[in-house]
Amino acid sequence: MVSRGTILTGVSSGLGEALFDELNAAGDRILAIGRRFTGPQLAAADREPHRIRLHTSDLADLSTLPDSRELASFAGEVEAVAMIHNAAVIGPFDAIGALPAGEIDAAVTVNLVAPMVLTNALLAGGLRGDRGGEPGGEGSRRVSVLFISSSAAHRVSGGRSVYSATKRGGEAFFEALAAQYAGDDRVYVAVVDPGIMDTPMQATIRRVARSDAYFPDRDRFLTRHQRGELPRPAEVARRIIRTHLGR
Repeated sequence: MVSRGTILTGVSSGLGEALFDELNAAGDRILAIGRRFTGPQLAAADREPHRIRLHTSDLADLSTLPDSRELASFAGEVEAVAMIHNAAVIGPFDAIGALPAGEIDAAVTVNLVAPMVLTNALLAGGLRGDRGGEPGGEGSRRVSVLFISSSAAHRVSGGRSVYSATKRGGEAFFEALAAQYAGDDRVYVAVVDPGIMDTPMQATIRRVARSDAYFPDRDRFLTRHQRGELPRPAEVARRIIRTHLGR
């Protein structure tokens, strides 16, 4: 029997792709949620459909997310379930007062609302007999929930106000979840700041930094990249899994 099932959002590039690779190599049952998947991920799902599922979803459209019944079905008889909220959009970039309303709405939904909805669905269907954080009942499966945050949650970063706000809001939600289950060792909750790494998101930030967009923090991102200070996503993924999931 597979010992752990992991639900992971945003797997097509960067940290999410690296997390998928590490979890796949570890033998996890994986439910990957996102708009796009890489060639190797599609091939892996074709090869082992009983272990790897790819759920096509636009996280900005909540109706496309898996519900509690689907999440419970995925978990099956695994000993532990992990949910890693990795998907995020960095935009819109601009001064407050010049932000497109539609982009604000999409970013808040992807970065904040979707993780809240998915976590609620997981706990509604994944802990049998559990109500309101009270220990007990029949459920004994360990559930881990990781929210991939950012230093931007606690750093005023002009031009990235929406991203910063969604990360700070996410941290508040998952801190509340941790407090709810503080007396129940079946549930582990962590807010994870992975640090700056060499990902397509960072490439987007550098592209904006070289433009005329409002971005007072531009020099910090350009300088760190020029100095070669950005670790590879695979290194960060291994650290996150080792620290928070045990392997």
